[in-house]
Amino acid sequence: MQFALDCVTTLLIAILCFFMLFQKYEIKREKLILKIVVLTGIIGIKISSILLKIAPLNLFMSWIMCFSVIFLMYRCNWRTALIYSIGYDMIVLVTDAFGVLFVSAFYGNTITETLGATDLVWHHHIWNWIMLLFLSRIISLVIRKNENINVRWHEFIFYIFLILYEVIFFASVSSAIQNYMSGNFLIFLMLGFMILDICVMVILNRISSARESEQRLRLMQQQEELQHQMYQELQKKYAETCKVAHDINRHVSSLKALIETNDCSDKAQKYLSELTEESNRLYPAIKNQNPMLEIILNTTKAKCLSYNIEFNMSIEDFEMPFISDMDMTTIFSNLLDNAIEACSEIAKSRRKIRMIMRAQMGLIVIKITNPCADFNISDVKFGRSTKKNHSGIGLSNVRKAVEKYEGIMNVKKENNIFCVSITFVNKI
Repeated sequence: MQFALDCVTTLLIAILCFFMLFQKYEIKREKLILKIVVLTGIIGIKISSILLKIAPLNLFMSWIMCFSVIFLMYRCNWRTALIYSIGYDMIVLVTDAFGVLFVSAFYGNTITETLGATDLVWHHHIWNWIMLLFLSRIISLVIRKNENINVRWHEFIFYIFLILYEVIFFASVSSAIQNYMSGNFLIFLMLGFMILDICVMVILNRISSARESEQRLRLMQQQEELQHQMYQELQKKYAETCKVAHDINRHVSSLKALIETNDCSDKAQKYLSELTEESNRLYPAIKNQNPMLEIILNTTKAKCLSYNIEFNMSIEDFEMPFISDMDMTTIFSNLLDNAIEACSEIAKSRRKIRMIMRAQMGLIVIKITNPCADFNISDVKFGRSTKKNHSGIGLSNVRKAVEKYEGIMNVKKENNIFCVSITFVNKI
């Protein structure tokens, strides 16, 4: 009977662990049957470990099962799966202990008597299931409230050490008093631990929310700076246009006078050529159906000329109306400015930026490559800057902007060639 009830508890844990994140993360539907088979095997191993009656092994296998359910079934990284699985495993431990303690306190038995009484097995398992359902629902509501977990490693380690200390302390006290006391004292002790854990989680949650707000603010500030740069470029182009427009009548009169002088045709031709060249400077060298992207590409081309950087483009001209001007600026200005800065730090003979943009098979593919100095690619992938006195928010903001439109961004470095690839679903 005890083993059968433990099997039901294990299945309930796996099911509730899955539904805990059901409305927060997308399910991984690739090779779903295979994943279900693997999870079934892991649950079978967890059930088999119950027969050994080794408490630490049982707790460890419970964590392995929870981690597997989250990591295999949901689109979240391993760190997120680790945090959720450890937290949920602690819930399982708490509910199991509460089930026994409630029955011991209700009947006035010692903990050992309750565990040894076969007629009370149903009682503490039912209490276990009720508490498990209740706490799982509470945790699910709390998790759904927040979109992301933004916890630093030292905060995560503190949380793990706190939980380990509570488990070891509770196990030691329980082992010392279970032969001659009921569960009243341990219930109060566990309630105290639960209140402490909830307070810690609330603090970590608020820190995470504040950190997310700070990152959003930094993103907005960077977007404003990039937009201001684009505004300055437009203002500069407007000033040049006004200057030429102001002088156009004088140029036309001078050219007319030269044309009327028959023996000055060469001078007139030269003057016309200079005037044409001056007016052509006002037209953008690069045309694109996306106005903001057109400004960014023309600005980048001008910067590349000033830095002696070769700027090669293979860009198909198509609209991307689903991307806002703000995010267009965040994505392309950041990537191209980073490429220019990387090229400016290497020999002139190696300075070359290549940009490809294609629309094919319902996808928009963007690829920007440039040579660069040697650096640790893991710094970039974890959002750290490779330059001194830089915050490293550039690529992080690009990734956020890309993911906002359900895009995929990949960063790699091979033979000191830095490459950023972005893929969007074409929503036109």
